Amino acid sequence: MGVLVILLPFPTPPLIVLGALELLAEDRRREPGRSARSGVAADIERPWEPAGCSSELGAAMWDWCGDVAAWINHEYAWRPAAMVPACWRSHPHIARELPVLTVLRWQAELATGPELVEEWNRYAFPMFCDRMVGRLGESTCRTGRHQAWPAESRYVAFLGTAGS
Repeated sequence: MGVLVILLPFPTPPLIVLGALELLAEDRRREPGRSARSGVAADIERPWEPAGCSSELGAAMWDWCGDVAAWINHEYAWRPAAMVPACWRSHPHIARELPVLTVLRWQAELATGPELVEEWNRYAFPMFCDRMVGRLGESTCRTGRHQAWPAESRYVAFLGTAGS
């Protein structure tokens, strides 16, 4: 009889993401005003904001987020409407929040106690899900068929009048 697999391990970040996270952790560990790299802290890329990262780090972060979305859907989504939709990259509200959720979970995975995992399970993840479902509304994305941005025409009109 084979080994029973109940849970899947959380996806490991790509090496470039690990490097960026370690630089940030190292900077946080320094005493205030004692940074060995004066002024560098502001220049360290933050992987939870992939849009502001180099193309290589950003691409690695998006890939990791895709792995984490699949992990979330396996581990936490009982009902299909609660799943992170496959088209999440087409939804800026999800693409903005998923990297933050991903990094928070990784930090919880590294913790030496259960408190950060509990915080992630109790606060970060449910709030992410509530916002995601609320913003997607009754769109077909929740059932596996991507729907283009319903507010696009109003946004374009807003841009047209914003410059006036």
